[in-house]
This record gives sequence, C-alpha cells and structure tokens, in this order.
Amino acid sequence: MEREKKKIIITEIENWRKSKLLPEHYCDFLLNLYDDEATQKKKSTLSINALQQGNFKLWALSFVTVALLSLIGFYFPILDWPFQLAAIAALVSFCYGLGTYAGGRAWMGGMGAQLLYGVGSLVMLGLGIWMIRLNGWPEEIALLGLIASCAVVWLTVGMIVPSGLLHYSGWGALILLYAKFFGQMNPDASWPMLQLLWIPLGALMLWLSWLAHHKAKRFASIYFAVGMTLWFMPELDDLLLRHNAPEGIILYILGKLALAFIFLFIWRKKWIAWVSV
Repeated sequence: MEREKKKIIITEIENWRKSKLLPEHYCDFLLNLYDDEATQKKKSTLSINALQQGNFKLWALSFVTVALLSLIGFYFPILDWPFQLAAIAALVSFCYGLGTYAGGRAWMGGMGAQLLYGVGSLVMLGLGIWMIRLNGWPEEIALLGLIASCAVVWLTVGMIVPSGLLHYSGWGALILLYAKFFGQMNPDASWPMLQLLWIPLGALMLWLSWLAHHKAKRFASIYFAVGMTLWFMPELDDLLLRHNAPEGIILYILGKLALAFIFLFIWRKKWIAWVSV
C-alpha cells in the first residue's frame, strides 16, 4: 500500500479513537494492520500523546513512583542513617528495576526507561547529600564516598542496561574523583603538567572506543564521548576545580577546540564508524 494512503487510513483510525466511534482495542488492532514500524516506535514512547490516551498502566506507575518519592521524602529526616541508606537503596533499585521493565514494554518505550534511570540517579545523589547533611558527617570525605558509590552503581547499571547516559555519568563521577585526588596531591600543578595528567587518559579512552567498535559496539560511543571530555579536562580542572584563571586560558580552550574539529574532520570516516550503532 502506498505511504500516502496508509497515512490517510491511520489518521482516520486515530479520529475514530478520539471520537469513540470504535472501541480502543479495535483501533489498536487496525493500527497494527496499517501502521509502519517507525510510527509504532513513535507511538510506543512516553509522550504527551500517550498520557492523553489514558493508558492505565502508565498512569498507575506514574502515581506509584511519585507517591513513593513523596513518602520517603516525608519520613526521611526522622529515620536513623541505616534506615535512610536502606530507603535510598530501595528507591533507587525500584527506579532502575522499573526502568528495565519499562524498556521492554511498548506502552512505555525507551524514553520512559531513560527517564526512570535518570530519576533513580538523581534520587541517589540528592538523598545521599541530604543524608550526609542530616547526620552531620564530615562533608568533604562523605561526598567523596558518595561520588565513588555513584560511580560504581552508574557504571555497573549502565553496562547492564542500555543507558548510555547512565554509563557516561559513571565515568564522569570517576573523572571527578581523579581530579580531586590529583588536586590534593599537586594543588599548584602547571598547565603543561595538567595536560600530562589528562590527555593520555583521553587517548586511552579513544583507543577503547576503537576496540569496543570491534568487541562491544554499544560502548564505543560512550568511550568516545569520555575521551573527548578528557581532552578539555586540563582547562576545566584548572578553571573550575582548582579555581585558577591563568592568562590566556580562553585562547587555550579555543585552540584545543579548533584542534579537535580538525582531527575530527580528518578522521571523520573512522570515528563516525566507531560511534554509529
């Protein structure tokens, strides 16, 4: 059937659904006959349209998630720290587990799964900081422990479930720990020294991206993004983490940006093949 005719039929079926001329399950059956794969994928994702159609499972899970967040948030300050830790673990596990379940369901789709992974990660970080402050723990040491815990969880979950953002966030947490460690070891590091601290790691991640392209393709784009982040970390470390603003740092950043674009352009056929799925 021609695409234009198919589109007209699909539009008409949607009108029947909205006007209640046909029951919901009849409309779904007809759409399965005429709808193509791209449209099905679009309809399956979490969207305003999906909410408007009133899928009971979607609304019920939204209610349970919000209610659980509100309940834990209300009782969290009066709990002892072991129970606070257990509440965080339970809530994060609930969000990640529900995200994994939702990722395989047509009525929720990939966007819903990524949203739940993001909520779980923000809960882990936000409630972790709140727990540290409620219990009066030494903030610097406790925050480092929290970031390390987040790095382990995000990396592990990001490698198991198809969430590139979660996996990248785990690497980002490790980068912060690395920057903090060397910031304490050598707080007066010069600009050339910072290049030596970061750029070899960036080259290592780009090599891992090339290797993952052959061995584990879904990780290649993540390692490539981490490698490109590490390319700019010497300047970000100096400016944001060490609170130094050496003369001409903007020119350094622009120069490295120009070099990055030149290298990316020259080797575009290679790195695009690495990161494309």
